[in-house]
Amino acid sequence: MPLHNKILIADDDAEMLEMLSTMLEGEGYVIVRAENGAEAVELARKELPALVMLDIHMPVLDGLKACKAIKTDPATKPIPVVMLTVEGSIKEIEEAIGYGAKTYLTKPSSRSEILKVVKSSIS
Repeated sequence: MPLHNKILIADDDAEMLEMLSTMLEGEGYVIVRAENGAEAVELARKELPALVMLDIHMPVLDGLKACKAIKTDPATKPIPVVMLTVEGSIKEIEEAIGYGAKTYLTKPSSRSEILKVVKSSIS
């Protein structure tokens, strides 16, 4: 059963990973960090977080392939996925939604927007 305040964040940008982690930890969430999509898929299976936030452009396994892997695994399929993207490419976002992502955030987003998406995705 997923821990309802545990969030897995995968981003190869160390600054973005730190900023999101610090912000969400300040709101009482437990953060699990990954630096690439392969690590995110592995940690999603192991940790069963309430939410996965995936950067689209990452090394080893990109966020789109990681999203697909998470949403096709029966153990992790119920976990909502929010995609993180810099440019907000419509094609990539449509692909992610097609794989089962719940929504997306463009980077950077405001604190209030990030919290709104996180809360609505977990509830």
